Amino acid sequence: MKYLRVLLLVLSIARISAQQENYYEKWYSADESKLPQNTIKSIVKDKYGFMWLSTENGIVRFDGKNFITYDIHLPSVENRPLMIDGSADDDWLFTFYNSGEIPSLITKRGFSVISDKNSSHFKQLKTHGAENLWKILKEDSDKAQRVRYYFYISKKEFYYLDNYRLFYQKDGKGRFIRDLNGYSYFRFFLLGDELFYLKDSSLIEKIEKTGEIIESQTGITKKDDIDFFINNANKQFLIRNDDKIYLIENKNNIISSTLICSSKTLKDLSITCLYYDYMTKTLIVGTLSKGFLLIRKNFINAYNTPKRTTFHAVTAFSDNKVITAEGDVFNANGYVSSLPFSNKDKYGILPLHGQEGFILKSEHGIILWSQGKSKTIRNFGKNTVVRCISSTAGNKIWISLASDKDLIGYIIMKDQKIIKEKFYTINAPVRGITQVNSEEFLLAAHNGLYLFNEKKSTRKTLVKDITFRSINNNADDLFWAQTYGKGLYLYTNGRLYEPPQKNSVLSSVHSVIDDGIGYYWLSSNKGLFQVKKQNFINSYLQGDHGVYIHKYSRKDGLRTSEFNGGANINGLINDGFIIFPSMNGIVYIDTRNAFPAMPGKDYYLDRIAVNEKEKKISGILNLENNFGYVKIFVDYINLGNPGNDYIEYKIDDNRWQPLPDDRMIGINSLTNGKHEVKVRKLEDFSSDYHYKTLELFVKPAFWETAWFKLFAVIVLLLVFYLFYRIRLKQIEKESLILNAKIEERTRELKESVNSLSKTREELYAQLYRQKKLVAAISHDIKSPLKFINMSTEILMDSIDDTCYEKKVISSIKESSAQILDFIDSTINYNKIFIYDNYKTRENIMLRDFIFQRMRLFTNTAEFKFIQIQNNIGKNDVVVSNPDVLSIVIHNILDNAIKYTDQGFIYIYGITKECRYHLVIEDTGLGMSEEELAIMKKTQDFSGSRLGMKIVKELLPLIDVSFDIESKKGEGTKMILTFAV
Repeated sequence: MKYLRVLLLVLSIARISAQQENYYEKWYSADESKLPQNTIKSIVKDKYGFMWLSTENGIVRFDGKNFITYDIHLPSVENRPLMIDGSADDDWLFTFYNSGEIPSLITKRGFSVISDKNSSHFKQLKTHGAENLWKILKEDSDKAQRVRYYFYISKKEFYYLDNYRLFYQKDGKGRFIRDLNGYSYFRFFLLGDELFYLKDSSLIEKIEKTGEIIESQTGITKKDDIDFFINNANKQFLIRNDDKIYLIENKNNIISSTLICSSKTLKDLSITCLYYDYMTKTLIVGTLSKGFLLIRKNFINAYNTPKRTTFHAVTAFSDNKVITAEGDVFNANGYVSSLPFSNKDKYGILPLHGQEGFILKSEHGIILWSQGKSKTIRNFGKNTVVRCISSTAGNKIWISLASDKDLIGYIIMKDQKIIKEKFYTINAPVRGITQVNSEEFLLAAHNGLYLFNEKKSTRKTLVKDITFRSINNNADDLFWAQTYGKGLYLYTNGRLYEPPQKNSVLSSVHSVIDDGIGYYWLSSNKGLFQVKKQNFINSYLQGDHGVYIHKYSRKDGLRTSEFNGGANINGLINDGFIIFPSMNGIVYIDTRNAFPAMPGKDYYLDRIAVNEKEKKISGILNLENNFGYVKIFVDYINLGNPGNDYIEYKIDDNRWQPLPDDRMIGINSLTNGKHEVKVRKLEDFSSDYHYKTLELFVKPAFWETAWFKLFAVIVLLLVFYLFYRIRLKQIEKESLILNAKIEERTRELKESVNSLSKTREELYAQLYRQKKLVAAISHDIKSPLKFINMSTEILMDSIDDTCYEKKVISSIKESSAQILDFIDSTINYNKIFIYDNYKTRENIMLRDFIFQRMRLFTNTAEFKFIQIQNNIGKNDVVVSNPDVLSIVIHNILDNAIKYTDQGFIYIYGITKECRYHLVIEDTGLGMSEEELAIMKKTQDFSGSRLGMKIVKELLPLIDVSFDIESKKGEGTKMILTFAV
């Protein structure tokens, strides 16, 4: 057992040691990238942040993603440059071809070969050719030592070594410093503006401008595999000692050596050159035959246990340890141990306030872990499920339950026992509980976000129909509510803020943790993110959309990009480390030493390609009208995650769109004239946009030029003029013909007018005769009938009431009265059309109006045992023509009496939807559906149907519609509809 413990301890130490060696490593070679060749002679970073590499097959510019290879393009000259030298700070770098005979210049992010021997550049650089070759060879021969060597602080300030004699020159004025006999030229290096010399790995000499030599110890213990690497263009000096790389720096006149890399990958590697990028803390390693390596120490580590790789709820175990809901204990160095928790639920764990032990969530109860033992302190039964547990201010432990009701409540513990519990019916499936103040709690539920007031026992809905998973708070007044794929919500000061932007990477955040130094760290289903705290808050409170959110991936030390949520604690800060559970490991983030590899702040729009022919531009880009296809390259450096390139562009006033992954804006069609390509980039955590604009001018085609348009206008005017002259002559000719036709048509029109005048006079005469006829009928027919009516009245007065004759005479009287009334109606009907008096309108008291019409049919109705009921309201009024309406109602009543025996006729009104409906309903014979259809459709009425024809013709004149409803054997209903 003793040996087993020792073995486990050794394995644990070995594992922890391996976990500490966490580096991002990325190889670039000719086999897998666009690197032209695998031998790297030198690596230099220019003033703009781009990496320049000299290889055995050309010069290469590298921006972290793309390679641009520059060839010499000279006949009979090998494309094999030497090392890159010069001063990066002055944007003045150079190298040589043909063993130092042909210089080339690197400046303004471009490369050019200086082949003109008479140029000033050639004369200035040619003197460095032999020096450049010997610096590559590092030979210690007398011939090599007697060459002049330059060490450039800037283009105008430098040291130079001439035959063991050291000089210093600035602004054209030089002076001798001292003799350095026995010193090797390839061991001199610059740190800042000071010159140093490497005696050996442990001793460095500083050579003052006064000639004084000051020795300093590096603190590096020499091993068998040791080498040094000088990069004077960037003023860097690095020492390799076995698998360790040290950066030598001069800080406040004190030499220090900093271990920047300790990777097993470097062991036995044939390194030719090194460059250390301070901005991203990335080491670039050039090799003899394997290309180059980007290597960066990660400040993020992911740890597993021997049995588990997936973790959920996590809480503090001590000041420098954390524990998961399954009992696994971790610290910043990795897995420590495991406690034998009895629960099988991994989504809930809470520390006991002021006591040793933990509260654990199980499926149906609450478990207490204390003094190395587990015991169930509350079992809610098999029909009740514990959804979540949460600790709040004080000693309450809040719990969400699911049974036949949805409940939330709390328990209070003392001496490891529950002394009080209380639950509330909440009617919401709660998954997270967070206290806002002494009375209110935020509730994350499957169907929304709620605010619960414990004192009032009330629930307020903040968001509905969205699934919320959990809520976390960093001991401030900001509460972050996490959803399933719908973004992150903020609740603060009694107000809820929705996600300010549609950002897919933040759609499923699990936890928001404040590192205490101005940043939030966010875990989600899509990775780990870092954002400036205040900017992130402002994006909610003020609606700022442009926020820089730095994304971390597996390159940064993660084993997976998928973090876990849904537990009561999905992240925390412990001993300066932020800890998140993930699908592959407990993730530790060393926030105090966090140094994200961010893209360069600046970017450039001076490189374009027109139809695959690349060129540099400055100012306005002029394009031919049929330019074909234009590529605008957006150049910038990024040695980190490409997902952090927040660059957008737009052409003219179109909407902003993200820059494609190839960092190129493609244009294949533009109208002639001026255009603008605008680009903006979020610089860094400041979330400031850096804007640039490239102006384009598309030359017009020859038909779009002003001269062509002027010429076209002149030609068009001439054509119009000729057409006008031709047309004018044609019009004059046609005018003569037209005048002749007009005269002929005028004569015909006069004849027609005369004929129409005669016809009008004849029509007036006929109308006059018709009026006379109506008057004659009115007098000659009505007079005898009136006499008969008067005579019957006299006879009736002289005859006893019991006599049968009186009854007959009474019928004659009523019949003559009816005939007289019919004649009046007929005359009125004809007068309507003759005198056009149907157009007048007046208010008609409908009930009295109907009674007047009913009196004409009283005897006939009694004779046929028919009851006529007038149920019209006393105040019912319609606006219509009384003459026309009288004829219509007379004919309808006449038909109703005619086809009814021993029944009823009901007359009533209905007001509905701004319409008044006059209904005359009888209980007579009625009509079949076929008869009713024929009645509604036919226009040819004769005989007994003449009255219906009159009704149909008259109703449209007074703007009244009608409808007929009838059933055989049940009766007929006539409905007249008036506008109210």
